[in-house]
Parts: sequence; structure tokens; C-alpha cells
Amino acid sequence: MLILPAIDIYEGKCVRLRQGQFDERTVYSDSPKAVAEEFVRQGLRHLHVVDLEGAKHGTIKNWDSISAILSIKGARVQIGGGVRTETDVKRLLDLGVWRIVVGSVAVQSPSVIEEWLKKFPAERIAIAVDVKETKLAYSGWTNKANLSPITFVNQMKTYGAKTFVCTDVSRDGMLIGANIGMCRSLLAQAGNIELIACGGVSSVENINALLEAKVSGVVVGKALYEGTISVKDLTKFLSS
Repeated sequence: MLILPAIDIYEGKCVRLRQGQFDERTVYSDSPKAVAEEFVRQGLRHLHVVDLEGAKHGTIKNWDSISAILSIKGARVQIGGGVRTETDVKRLLDLGVWRIVVGSVAVQSPSVIEEWLKKFPAERIAIAVDVKETKLAYSGWTNKANLSPITFVNQMKTYGAKTFVCTDVSRDGMLIGANIGMCRSLLAQAGNIELIACGGVSSVENINALLEAKVSGVVVGKALYEGTISVKDLTKFLSS
């Protein structure tokens, strides 16, 4: 199983939000790079990095922090938040990003994703499926589209998308457990996709349940920062 510690960046700091609310954020470190280095040092080399300001404002804001994380030897970095243009995609890939997560542009301008998936390898682009009250959320989760998650996933699949990062916004930062039912449903309906679960992961038991649900990976955020899951706990899943 792929395990990805979450590093959310806001104003150059490593933070966590509650249910995507920007006014309910907790700062865990002034140095996202230092946080990333420690994860990699302990064996968690796949990282899920989000530029929260980028997601909110529609343009990548924290280039310095992103570049610093990408300079870490051995890190494989998945980055999202504010990726809106082909120029962004090319710049991130040139900097050494392992995979780029796109959400808002996929919801608002799906034809753009179709073009990107013709120009760039599908394994380098993941689609964010952010779910808020059964509908897709975008623009830093501040807006909702009248589109069901499975309709969206199947549309992206027709363009060649293979990897999806699915977040239950209501659970994000709440430590109440991931939405395993939603993951099972998407996998059952979408068929052959790589699904990464995100939002609410709270315990080793929760990750075991996601493993049984046959998700490909799990993003772990607040549980790591608050100590309800340890890095040692997570490294045991790497060969699963």
C-alpha cells in the first residue's frame, strides 16, 4: 500500500485545516521542508503536498516551499493546489514532481485535462475527487458542482486518467475515520482505477479497513501530527 504523509502549506507554514475551513487551521511547523525531511528520513518517502493558498486562489502561491521539498533527496512528491495551466504542469515536472494532483480545472474545464493526458504520462497526473455533501467540491473546497463523484470519475477515465485522490471533506482534519463506504462504492462502480483515500484517517485499524477495501494508497495528515498514528505504524503498511 502507498502511504503518503500530508504536508499542507499555508503562508509558507505546515498546517492542517478542519473540514477545509481556512479560518480553522493549526500550524504545526514553520518549515514544511523540515517536516518533509523527517518523514523521508523515517522511511516515508512518498509525500502528499498541498498548496492551500493555491487551491483557494487558483494559482500556485508557495513555490519556495514546494521547491525546497522537491530538493530533498529520495522524496517522491505528489503536489496539488492551484495547478490550473499547462505552464504549471511543466514547471512542476521540471522541478522533479513525481505526480501532480488536479481538481478544480478538471471540474470546471474537463477538456483541459483531456489535452493534458494526451501530452503528459497518465501516471504523472492524478485527479482530485473532493466530495462535500455527496457533490464535488472545488476551488479550495469553497464551491460545489452539481456533479456526482462517479460521473466525474468515469468522465476522467474516458480521457485516460488512472489515478484518483478521493477526499471526504466533512471528515478532513476531524480524526473520525476515512469514508470507507465511499471508497468501496467508487471502486465498485469505476472498475480499474488507482484510488488514494484521503480525509479523516485516524487509526491503524482505519488503514487496515482501507487496505481490505482495496484502495491503492492512503493520505495521512492530522493523525500523524497529533500522534494517534506513528510513523512506525505506517511503515508496516508499505509492503502490504
